[in-house]
Amino acid sequence: MAGTSERRVPLAGSNRAAPVGATLVGDVNPDERIPIVVYVKRRTPDKFAPGSAGDLARLAAPITRHQLATQRHRSHARAIARVVRLAAERGLTVGRSDPVARTVELAGTARQMAEIFGATLRTYRDGERAFRARVGGLTVPAEIAPWTRAILGFDQRPLRTRTPLVQAQADTGSGSGLWPTDIAALYGIPLDRDVSSICVGIIALGGGYLASDLAMAVAGMNRPPPVVVNVPPTGNDGSFGSNDVADQEIALDLQVLAGLLPKGKIVVYFAENSAAGLTDAIHQAVFDEEHAPQVVSVSWGSAEKYWTEPGRDAMQAVLADAARLRVSVLFASGDQLATSGLTDGKLHVWFPASSPYATSCGGTQPLAAAGNGSAAAEAVWNAGAVGTGGGISDAFPVPDYQSHLTLPKSQNDGAIRRGVPDVACAAAASPGYRIIVNGEAMAMSGTSAATPLWAALVAIAIAARGEQIGLLNAALYSNPGAFRVVVQGNNRVGGKGYDAGPGWSACTGLGVPKGADLLAALTAIPVA
Repeated sequence: MAGTSERRVPLAGSNRAAPVGATLVGDVNPDERIPIVVYVKRRTPDKFAPGSAGDLARLAAPITRHQLATQRHRSHARAIARVVRLAAERGLTVGRSDPVARTVELAGTARQMAEIFGATLRTYRDGERAFRARVGGLTVPAEIAPWTRAILGFDQRPLRTRTPLVQAQADTGSGSGLWPTDIAALYGIPLDRDVSSICVGIIALGGGYLASDLAMAVAGMNRPPPVVVNVPPTGNDGSFGSNDVADQEIALDLQVLAGLLPKGKIVVYFAENSAAGLTDAIHQAVFDEEHAPQVVSVSWGSAEKYWTEPGRDAMQAVLADAARLRVSVLFASGDQLATSGLTDGKLHVWFPASSPYATSCGGTQPLAAAGNGSAAAEAVWNAGAVGTGGGISDAFPVPDYQSHLTLPKSQNDGAIRRGVPDVACAAAASPGYRIIVNGEAMAMSGTSAATPLWAALVAIAIAARGEQIGLLNAALYSNPGAFRVVVQGNNRVGGKGYDAGPGWSACTGLGVPKGADLLAALTAIPVA
């Protein structure tokens, strides 16, 4: 056991406040076993700022999973060995070490974690469940501090998907939304392409789905069924009915993708609803050699302020790997307008949607349909209590692909940084996305509906070009003519927020897709 004289180094940016809106139950039992994951890094800092021209050029260099794994074994083996050695000396259980993920799994009692890492662990209840949360900062033994990127797993506070406020009713023949294929038609997204070569991953943080619901939905859309794979294989076993919002989310993601990608493969990656769970699930998808998804759709996240700097850094490392391996990852921008539902007087954007390595999806309200079946115009989705997230990041500088834009100043501090979202499409409850949950039709809303629609559009482009794209944003921002700009509305709360207007906005990004034009632009990206 470490003595009190051991030198420990504060882990910069690791401080966590108590969970907002949750009730303290008490301290975690000091004998409770706590599994954690230590993320390691190289000792030298990154040469480039995230999202800079040099950074994006570095990530665009061609590399295979095998080549990247070989590099990681060479560059991170010593750092991992240091962590393993320290853990063994301190009496912790050492689990899997993964040089590719740059992680070491450890386990020990809450008492040991307090002694070694300074972790203060408490139990809270938020009205739906009890969960463990870490408060205060972490310290790291000096012998591993220079190589420690992050330590995740202490904190289990849940991330968010769309708000529970959804329009749901039994299908009486009207008022239950439009099928995802009908929503796609608003944007001229073709439904007759061969996408049998496509695999799309979705992240499921809790909940489950019924195969009968998916079958009923694709039959309603007159589409052949996709191949659906669960990772782990038992991930969906007995999960349906445990969480209504999570169940609805999986159904929404699955059924939107199934409607637009007939005969494609959809892989559902199940994980714990926490920052650690999301980070690990995306890593699993990116490095899944068996299924090799070309696109990953993520409907989860939370305000940047809820992520510690090390936690963001760990996720950034995973998303950078996605860019290296040409896996396109799309995120919902959130459903609580410019404040992300916080009442601290500031505006907040969601992370990971704000990552310069992510394509973030905002939401619109389609207006009266035109005679050709497309939306005549669209406004920002703002229903008062809910609406599209978007704004200026507090964490990331302006990425190279946004450097030519006239971005608004942050209403928090007047600075100009990464703007969110990048793109948008229908997200409002009217008309809403018709899906089937437990045998009944529901009209669903949210940027978590817009995200799988965009993921499907990207997948169709990848099928047409026969080559993965990876990070989409440079191509998107180079083709503003492939979008219809949204000029009506705002995402303000109490007067604070951002307005739509000509060009990019912090409500709907570049706008909504012109399906044929956007597919042509993505298909024309030079093949490396």
